[in-house]
Order: sequence, then structure tokens, then C-alpha cells
Amino acid sequence: MNDLSKEQEQAIARSTMYLFAAILTILMVSLAGLFLSAELEQQAQNKEATSVQISRQPEVAPQSQRPWTRWKQQRPAMLPVKLHALHEPSKVFELRFSSLN
Repeated sequence: MNDLSKEQEQAIARSTMYLFAAILTILMVSLAGLFLSAELEQQAQNKEATSVQISRQPEVAPQSQRPWTRWKQQRPAMLPVKLHALHEPSKVFELRFSSLN
């Protein structure tokens, strides 16, 4: 009979633990739901305020009609410059040095 009471006590302790875990889980889910509900309400208010501001703005003025232009215009000053590499730097130095004398 003593063994039966120990098993019953363990079963009651387990049941109490599961009940406490279930109540804690329900409480946490409820709190998360409250926070999410408050956030959604805040976002709805922000969206409404934004739509009111947009509706109060004056109409966008139409852009002036410009004649059609090409996207790329070739300008002579903007053409790339070609640099020629000199293969013999010693001759260049000799030419420059001789021109100074």
C-alpha cells in the first residue's frame, strides 16, 4: 500500500507540473497576442495618418513637355584620349637631355 501512495504522489506531481506548464504556455501566447494586436493597431493608425497626409497634398504639377533628345550625345571634348607607350625609355631620356643643351 505504501508503494501505491508513492506512485499516486508522483502522478499528482507530474499532473501538477503539466498543468502549470499548460497555464504558463497559455499565458505566454496570450501576451504575445496582445503585443501583436497592439502593433497591428499602431501600424493601422500610421497607415491612416499617412494616407490623410497624402490626400491633403496638392496634385503633382505636370512636367513640361521637352523635345525629344538622344540619350547619348557625342561631344568631341569627351572622347577618350589614346596614350602611346614608349618601348625604349632610354632614348626618350636622351632626346629630352639633348634638347636641353
